Amino acid sequence: MPNSKSITVPLVALIWGLGLSLAACGSEARRKRELAPGAEAKAEAAPDDSIRLTPEQIKANGIQTATATEREIDSTITVIGRVTARAGGAAQVFSPFAGRLIADQVAIPRIGSFVKQGAVIAEVDQIITAAERAQLSAAAAQFGGMAAQLSATAAQLQAAIDQAQHEVAFQQAEVERAKRLYDGGAIPLKQLQTAEFKLRQSQAGLEGSRRAKEQYEAARAQSEAARRQQTDTPTRVPIRAPISGMVVAADIIAGQQIDPAKSLLTIVDLSRVWIEVAVHESQLQAAQRSARVTFTTPANSGRAYTGRLITINGVIDPANRSATVIFAADNPDGALKIGMTAEARIPGGERARALLIPAAAALTEEGRSIVFVEVEPGAYQRRRVAVVERIGDSVVVSGGLKAGEKVVSVGAASLRSETLRGQIESKDDEKEEKR
Repeated sequence: MPNSKSITVPLVALIWGLGLSLAACGSEARRKRELAPGAEAKAEAAPDDSIRLTPEQIKANGIQTATATEREIDSTITVIGRVTARAGGAAQVFSPFAGRLIADQVAIPRIGSFVKQGAVIAEVDQIITAAERAQLSAAAAQFGGMAAQLSATAAQLQAAIDQAQHEVAFQQAEVERAKRLYDGGAIPLKQLQTAEFKLRQSQAGLEGSRRAKEQYEAARAQSEAARRQQTDTPTRVPIRAPISGMVVAADIIAGQQIDPAKSLLTIVDLSRVWIEVAVHESQLQAAQRSARVTFTTPANSGRAYTGRLITINGVIDPANRSATVIFAADNPDGALKIGMTAEARIPGGERARALLIPAAAALTEEGRSIVFVEVEPGAYQRRRVAVVERIGDSVVVSGGLKAGEKVVSVGAASLRSETLRGQIESKDDEKEEKR
């Protein structure tokens, strides 16, 4: 019978050798996987929340840096306001009379839908009873006198338009005269800016007068069409969109009985909006001198918008000694929503030192602004900053950055993608090690 000691030693050696073989196989497989032809080089995450790239990776991603520079800029007055619809940029849709709504339920505009001016939203069906026909007959007898009144109203609206057109022409001539005088050194810049401001006010007044007449004529046409119907046959009238824009409120169902006093839709033209801010009376002159202002919103603090002065309310609020100042801003992508809070920065005239970086260097992440700082060649650290305002192709930042530090101005989005991918892969590696 074999000695038990002679059996134990070979068995231990066999198990130890098998373990080494399995470890070597795992290492060899890992090495082959890492060095496999065509495998992409991955960014290396460092413990200090930075990401390290090889020179080849920097070149492949087109990484470029720019130096944070401190320089003097005009100081600003910060005021809080809100986004509103511009004059004539919001409209409610009503039925001209009570009746039953005729429409394809699938095709009815819903909240978020875009509609074009003049598009048929639905139709309203009305059946005029004998009693209603008798009332219409009596009303028709009075309509002759009412027609004269309606014509007078139309004439008043047209007169307002004519007056507004004359005012615009006059203010345009004043602006041209002021420009000639300013170019010749006869008047200061402030007087030219005042003339331009009055021209913008008169243009806004003309636009409002034209819009009022259009709405009046549309309502009058629908009213006259309703009065002319004196039969028992259904009266069907299309309901059209008064303006182009997005539907922000809707209470419309196919087949429902509708009341002419109840709004069916609310449409807002978001392509251009107004920013209304309250400015203290001591700062109104600075607001009037500012042809343009910069503002941001909490929804996208890293994005700066530009607003153009429209008008300043002529009444001071006795409670806070401020007046409402209105700026217009283009909103082609609809990012600015009605009712959204806006923080406007009005140039105050005085100079102050500020830290500027390229606007492309600031990224938005979870509602906050971040930049990637080059801490050493090939190493980039993510930092949070606060974007104060935009000046041309640069932004003013505060916190998290010092003058002279280099930020990634081209390729910052690629670095962010690499850091996010690195976080996912590190979690996968931890799971793999646990298994």
